[in-house]
Amino acid sequence: MVKLTNDTQLPEKPQHPNIASSEGIGLDVLKGLRQEWLNKLYWEKEKKYFFNHSTVTIEGLTIHFVHRVSQDPDAIPLLLTHGWPGSFIEFLPVIDPLRQKANTSTDKPASFNIVVPSLPGIAFSTSAHGYWTLEDTARVFSTLMTDVLGYKTFATHGTLNGAVLTFSLYDKFNTTTRAAHFPLLPFYSSIHEEIAALEIELSPLEQFEHERAMNWTFNGTSYASVQILRVSEQMTVRRKLISCAAEHDFPRFVRQHCGAAGLDGREVDPL
Repeated sequence: MVKLTNDTQLPEKPQHPNIASSEGIGLDVLKGLRQEWLNKLYWEKEKKYFFNHSTVTIEGLTIHFVHRVSQDPDAIPLLLTHGWPGSFIEFLPVIDPLRQKANTSTDKPASFNIVVPSLPGIAFSTSAHGYWTLEDTARVFSTLMTDVLGYKTFATHGTLNGAVLTFSLYDKFNTTTRAAHFPLLPFYSSIHEEIAALEIELSPLEQFEHERAMNWTFNGTSYASVQILRVSEQMTVRRKLISCAAEHDFPRFVRQHCGAAGLDGREVDPL
């Protein structure tokens, strides 16, 4: 890494001097980072995060992962799954702290055996071919935890669309995935008509929360829904969005075109 940084040739002057920083990293910033990495960064200290890495072939894919075991024989296996954009690197600072015993709300100490894989097509995991969904990745990661690493049960946590993968693990493989933590809920709330059809009565607080959820569903998710589709599908999506908006039924659009969990695998690049 030091050699690569040192050998990197940067231009003397900015090629686009009038471009604001919101359009990209400025040349002066890059030069400053280069000098910091070469002269101020203590690489030996940073190497403590460069744990032993492993790869395994599952369903024809090379899956890269970091596996760090606690000294506690009762440690809970914990699968940490990044999203996209993202990588296993985001979890490196928490691996060792999670391996140490810590008191819980029940006053019973707990620690974890940490497994951090790379999603297919990211880092050292090979790309999946054909129509590959996050549910497929969940199945592969379940195999990694049970058949490869030998854990009979485990807990899991995921960030961004890693939360969707986490939900798939808990939904499809709940005999082995015994606990799941979500930084976001990877599904949409039921619409008013569905709640009425099920004869569910909401408390005033639940009504308030449901209205907020509906407002977010209608007004806060269009960008994400468009971004998970290919460019060639944008105009079709735009027409359907307008149609569903006119019918005040955006959740129906999401279920039909983005899957029940918000994704249906169309994010084939790079996953």
